Order: sequence, then structure tokens, then C-alpha cells
Amino acid sequence: MAPEKRNPRNIIILSVIIVICIIVITVSFKDSGAFSKIRILTFDFFEPVQEKTYLFFRPVSHFFLNIREYFNLNAENRDLMEENAGLIKDYSDNINLRVENDSLRHLLGMQLRQDHETMAAKVIGYFEDKWQSEVIINKGGSSGISEGMAVVNDEGLIGIVIFVSSSSSRVRLLDDPQSSIGARLLSSRKLGMIEGSPEKKIYFNYITRGEEIFKGDILITSELGGNIPAEILIGRVKSTSVRDNSAYAVIEVEPFADYKKLEYVLIIKS
Repeated sequence: MAPEKRNPRNIIILSVIIVICIIVITVSFKDSGAFSKIRILTFDFFEPVQEKTYLFFRPVSHFFLNIREYFNLNAENRDLMEENAGLIKDYSDNINLRVENDSLRHLLGMQLRQDHETMAAKVIGYFEDKWQSEVIINKGGSSGISEGMAVVNDEGLIGIVIFVSSSSSRVRLLDDPQSSIGARLLSSRKLGMIEGSPEKKIYFNYITRGEEIFKGDILITSELGGNIPAEILIGRVKSTSVRDNSAYAVIEVEPFADYKKLEYVLIIKS
């Protein structure tokens, strides 16, 4: 098979182009006017090729550029999200701290008697079932807390400390079935007992039927409450009724405090 003949014209053109390129590269750093003209002519000669090459590869370069920008934007978005999460956390922490400080200030501003030593505590647990109604507080024996101490908040009596560990204590609430605290009506000064029930209702017991009891009457602790100071608010009369074959009236009490919303309390230590 005869070898393929090369076109002499093509060889000459290619040789000229190579020579021109070599000349341009060789003198590219020289300031000669002649060589500058040659460079300009060379650029003009290759300009159509350059333009077509650019137009051909532009979509490809834009594609890879978009991919790079996509990943850069994702990284920036992640950074912004982390920064935003940090700002939200700082804001939340500041708000919680402010609410906590406001709650403590309000609690410590209660009008208790001057001769009562008190200690603030935070509620860290709440338990309720048919036979139990208690909260756990974060103060215990190491803070001087002992069983039988009264626990109050800014709305009134909460309950009694019934168990103490070194760093926490259990407080029996007034609606616990085992709760029993001496109390009296503010209006008439009649004495009775505040007692809880399995239904989580609170009753003012041992008031004989026929006694004049009004809905809305205020109940306070009595001086017969053991370690509990007298005249601490408890609640108000919610309803009254009588049972057949019973010598006592049924007086339901609505406590001033909402036990499920307790955050901070005061323990009356003396």
C-alpha cells in the first residue's frame, strides 16, 4: 500500500505558524515596535479561533463554576445556620436567665414575717398519682432543710417537707391524700383541717353542718399547724355541701397556687 502524500501547501502554512509562534514567544518581553506589531497581528489572526473556543467551552466552564458555587453556598449556608443557632441559644439563655432572676426576686420579695428564716429552692420534679402528690426541690440536709418544714411560694402554702437527702427534698403537696394541716377561715376565724384526697381535691374538714360558710372565703394556716407559721394563705372556699348522716359540712377549697406550674419555692426554716 503506497504511503499517503502530504500536501506541500499545508506543510508550508503549518511551518509558518510554528515560526511565528516561536518568534512571538522569543520576543514577548522585548519592547521593539516591530515585534509588537507582529504580536498584534498574531492575536488578530488567532482571535476567531479564540472566540469559537471560548464559546464552545463556556457552558462547560459555567457548569463547573456553578457546581463550585453550589458547594460554596452550602458551606456558607451551614455556617450561617450554625451562627443563627448560636444566636438563638444565646437569646434563649438570656431570656431564661432573666425570667429565672425575675422569679427569684419576686419570690424573695414575699411579705413573710421578719422572724422567719427562709431559703429559696428550685422545683426539679413533680409526681402525681391516686395516692401521691409531691414535688422534688434541689435543697436538702446540707442546706439545713429538715422534715416538717413548710414550703411556700408567692401565692401561698405549697406543702410540707416529708423526706430529706443531702442535696434534695420531697415536698408533700396540699392535695396529697395524706396531707393534713391546721387551718382557719379568715372571716370567721373558725378552725378546721385542710386535707387532700385521692381525687386531688382539697377539703376544709371538721366544720359542723349549719355553720355559715361563704363561697370565696379565704383560708389561712392556723397557729395549731406545728412547724407551719400561722396566717399563711392557703386558698379560698370553692363550694359547700352536706352529706346525709354526717355531722360535718363538705367544703371544697381551691388553692391559690398552681402546683403544676411551680418553678421556685421558699422553705421556711424557722
